[in-house]
Amino acid sequence: MNRIEFIAELTKGYDVVLDIGSDHGLVLKYAFDKGYIKKGMASDINPNPLKAAQKTLTGYPVEFYLSNGFESIDKTFDLAIITGMGPHLISEILINRNNPNETYLLGPNQKVYILREFLMQEGFEIIDEYVVYDGFYYCFLKVKKGRMQLTDAEKYIGPKLKTKKEAIPYYEHMVTHYENLIPQLPTKLRKNNIEILNYFKETLNQLKNA
Repeated sequence: MNRIEFIAELTKGYDVVLDIGSDHGLVLKYAFDKGYIKKGMASDINPNPLKAAQKTLTGYPVEFYLSNGFESIDKTFDLAIITGMGPHLISEILINRNNPNETYLLGPNQKVYILREFLMQEGFEIIDEYVVYDGFYYCFLKVKKGRMQLTDAEKYIGPKLKTKKEAIPYYEHMVTHYENLIPQLPTKLRKNNIEILNYFKETLNQLKNA
């Protein structure tokens, strides 16, 4: 399954879905075509991607916003999708949200541990986690306002993902990644990365033996 279809499937159970940085609007289109959602909201900070989304979603019940994150969003929604961005940008967008009581589906394109750290510090709770392979492993976090404490290991392996057998190929990939990376690093950087490698190894062993 490609990541567009995967993200769209995660909209099941939510009537009104906002896609921030909607690009071509393909996630909302797939969600509508599958009957997952009733109404959509598409926003982008740049006019050209928003025009592309308007073309893709012609005839669908969607409102369009030229907006920097939540800045111009004036309607309520059940789920906001923020994916395909770096963890720092996603964090900035969440800080400036209008209504803190919605559910958010987050998909950083790298360094998911940075986003997990931010969520813990800023009063969010991870209610579920997912991973999909589409030429690369993509992690998605479903979060709400709340409280949580993460161990150092959980910032990397994920508090929910670590319990899912379907994540085994992802953890295998991460073990291989760090095993290949560590010998190339300066000595002063190796200790921390060896610890991270061990987090993934331990989680992988636990899942395989569960």
